[in-house]
Amino acid sequence: MALETTRDLFERELGKLYHAEHEILDLHGDLAEAATSEDVRDLFSGHREDTIEQIHRIEAVFEAIGAEPEQHGSSLMEGLLAEKDEFVTDVRTDELRDIGVLRIGTLNERIEITILDELLLLAADLDLSEEVAVNLEANRTEANDALSGMQMFFERERTTR
Repeated sequence: MALETTRDLFERELGKLYHAEHEILDLHGDLAEAATSEDVRDLFSGHREDTIEQIHRIEAVFEAIGAEPEQHGSSLMEGLLAEKDEFVTDVRTDELRDIGVLRIGTLNERIEITILDELLLLAADLDLSEEVAVNLEANRTEANDALSGMQMFFERERTTR
């Protein structure tokens, strides 16, 4: 897809986010399964309903701009999924699993937040409806909350070692 306008870029990035959220449904399940501690497992297994709601909000954004929801793959997301597959296959020691699971989870949330930041800027440039901004902001808040939860785990682990 040749990008010639701000609208083209907005729709492509929204499609990337839409694709990422669908992939995250499986990613978080895999990360919860790979985790060894109950706390880390809960961080990921409890995120499924949030992700489904985020998908619905993205669909509402597509509707608000008069476009059909369309997933657009991303090399960033594909790389993250490959990293997860490699990690799950290679790491056999329980004490290393939670650290790796959280690393992958935090990378995912940071990517998601970055795409949402870009979409919010583009939406403002395009003067899109308040509904678009509200939905994108809600997704960003949830991604940031998930990231904060993962960072708190890292911080707790650093102070107890």
